[in-house]
Amino acid sequence: MHDSFSMESFLPYRLIRATERLDTVFMQFCGPEDELSWSEWQVLWSLGEAVTTTAKAICGQSGLSKTKISRAVKVLEERGYLERKRDAHDRRFELLSLTPAGSARFAAFRQRASEFQHRLEAIVDMPYLSALDTGLGGLEDLMAAGHFRQISAMAEGSLA
Repeated sequence: MHDSFSMESFLPYRLIRATERLDTVFMQFCGPEDELSWSEWQVLWSLGEAVTTTAKAICGQSGLSKTKISRAVKVLEERGYLERKRDAHDRRFELLSLTPAGSARFAAFRQRASEFQHRLEAIVDMPYLSALDTGLGGLEDLMAAGHFRQISAMAEGSLA
């Protein structure tokens, strides 16, 4: 039997490829002074919206690994954009927050992201963006409900 599966039709590959390309265009739009890795961007954005949070909470929100978030936190701390403080109730946790420089950076970055979104909406047909938004929302709902864990469990069962 002929297997017609191709990488070009593999949804995770397509989503990652589209994300990488959009991220590259967005970073070019922002300019070299705003060049951040994806994980640094996630940490900056999370702190800009949450005021104070933990790396663990950012991992849960972003879906990125603890290692990637830890590295991003270190880079942003070295750049003077965030600070760490021990949680008074549980010293195992560090509370992360933006410094004044980090808040200013986030405000500028947020403005550029808004401009980019408006330009993207101007060049891409709204039915496509609407369908993409609805589809991504559906995938996020399925992930939040744990439906993708079933796929992992089925894979683990087939390996036994």
